[in-house]
Amino acid sequence: MIRSLAGEMPNDYGRDAMRQARAIRSAAFAVLILLALSIGGTAADVYPIEILLTTTSDWTDVFVSGATLVVHDQKTLQGADAPGLRIAALSTLSIGKASYEETQVSIRFDAYLTDVTDWLSIKITKGHIGRTTVTLYAPGDDEPLASYQHVGISASSDPANPRTFSTPASQVTPLLSPLNLDTPTSSAFGQHVLAFYYPWYGTPDGPSGEWVHWNPNRAHHDSAHDPAYGLYDSNDPETVRRHIREAKSAGIDGFIASWWGRHGFEDRAFDVLAQVAAEEDFLITIYYEIADTPLDIVIDLTYFLNRHGDNTALLRVDDKPVVFFYVRVTSKFSLPQWESVFDRLAGRNLPIFALADGLSAEFLEAFDGIHTYNPVGLSLQEASTQYTAASLLARAQDQLFAATVIPGYDEAYKNPTFTYLDREDGETYRSFWAVARESLAHWVLITSYNEWHEGSEIEPSLEYGTTYLQITSEQAWAWKHGEPVQASEPDRDGDGVPDEDDLCPDFPGSPASDGC
Repeated sequence: MIRSLAGEMPNDYGRDAMRQARAIRSAAFAVLILLALSIGGTAADVYPIEILLTTTSDWTDVFVSGATLVVHDQKTLQGADAPGLRIAALSTLSIGKASYEETQVSIRFDAYLTDVTDWLSIKITKGHIGRTTVTLYAPGDDEPLASYQHVGISASSDPANPRTFSTPASQVTPLLSPLNLDTPTSSAFGQHVLAFYYPWYGTPDGPSGEWVHWNPNRAHHDSAHDPAYGLYDSNDPETVRRHIREAKSAGIDGFIASWWGRHGFEDRAFDVLAQVAAEEDFLITIYYEIADTPLDIVIDLTYFLNRHGDNTALLRVDDKPVVFFYVRVTSKFSLPQWESVFDRLAGRNLPIFALADGLSAEFLEAFDGIHTYNPVGLSLQEASTQYTAASLLARAQDQLFAATVIPGYDEAYKNPTFTYLDREDGETYRSFWAVARESLAHWVLITSYNEWHEGSEIEPSLEYGTTYLQITSEQAWAWKHGEPVQASEPDRDGDGVPDEDDLCPDFPGSPASDGC
């Protein structure tokens, strides 16, 4: 069992501040394994509930079973100045203080219950001092639905000092009003498959006139794999057209282009992408990567929207241009600063639909939706847990959740100690798609179309041919239609001859010559 920060024994409080901050920021999205969804994409009933947790102990954890708890907000009502106070709202509710600290702390957690069974069980663990009280309320009501208290030391040899209380769900859920949450097919956001796209490559014999990002002094020109069509230039319209047509054939609706501010290389390459995308009826937007100040964001996006706001290819929601923000930027500024950025843009008649890179409930206070760029650090089980919780919270608040899928990841070609995620002959990619489908995400994002430096690309390569475009086509079609995936026979080189019948499976030939 992984204990939360607040749930550690009193002598184990030596956590550094950054680790505590990360735990608290992500707390609302860690839920018990697994959120059960019924077959066919219909979500279980979701009940809003308020939980008041009060303790005079130096640490306490509260676990819910017989239902899945997803916390989306919290407020400290008493004891905010308690020495060493730490609060973490996992599906485990947690309060921690300095060792043997008895200051009374009261926290109200706003949450959802889902997957409710016949009985609800509340397990309270705590330090050996003081008491912990857990009280359940219907939102807005003063009369409690149920209350449980743990005082002192339980008759147990378990060092977590647990007490468990059970209540029939029939005494709780009939007094709660279930939410009617949308599914991707009924959402006003529509269903989109979008791929992160990198318009940052240049070659000496292309329009850029120099090497950009391709590094001739490193293996594979600093690429984990070799592009099937050779090294290319992002300022070449025909290269961009080929990318768009390949993506469209695989069921991808648009690109999220890496963008590093006005007048940079990626900005100039985006002009090419924008023109070709409009000609090809393909969606585009930007991934805003870096800024020094909130004012920089306002200036950059004012420039961008004045330049591209009228482009019919620009991805929109409610007629607002969509902008994705990378974690480097989202985590740099406070929520009030972000709210100020969006207000200033709206004041210039340039409102945007903003999506933050970060699976944290706090971002939904300022942004219109959430996603994560790189899920490589998550196991599939963790991804399933976090995606499903993020989706539930976003849908409950009429906001957007986009689930990210990835075929693999490889920076180990630079150094064996660097991050590596095996593609496992496409199974890694298929598994992430399954997690995305089960989460009931509004959109699916692909990391990436052509990030060759990190080996996450699905663009055709010498090593994998068109395998990952084929898998994308299968998975995207199944997700959009709500039907089982119909896998095609592997055809790495994309010449129409299945690998098992292809005498030259890595060389695009023709059916007439058995693939040679």
